[in-house]
Amino acid sequence: MSRERSRRYRPVHVACIIIASVTGLLSVVWIGGTVAAWAGQAGRARATAQVLDVSGNRSSGHLVVQFTTGDGSRVKAEERRRGWPGSARPGAQVEVAYDPGSPADVQPFQNLGRSSAACALFTVAAVASGAGAYRTRARPSAAA
Repeated sequence: MSRERSRRYRPVHVACIIIASVTGLLSVVWIGGTVAAWAGQAGRARATAQVLDVSGNRSSGHLVVQFTTGDGSRVKAEERRRGWPGSARPGAQVEVAYDPGSPADVQPFQNLGRSSAACALFTVAAVASGAGAYRTRARPSAAA
């Protein structure tokens, strides 16, 4: 009976291990990206900018944004296109994070609240799949 049981649960066990590994890796990568984004935005102010111009493609292009700082001065900044949302087209509004000491140093604002929900989902899936892998593991037979 136990031999038949281990054969029957083997595909489930392997699937649980694969799912736990993939979702665990995604969770770790997502946490690392969130921490890196948080560190990159630390000490920066946030503003809504208007996209004035977009040139090139997502990997090698530039875009020009214009926004008003917290003290009321208007800033026009040119930045590499990498990392900006795909919706950044001329006339579109985007959230930016800028250095108050050097407002032309601008980057896309990343909402870290959204990433915590995805990270939690990946972590829960990894733990649940790991528990499933543990529950469906092969056990030594008692007859031996």
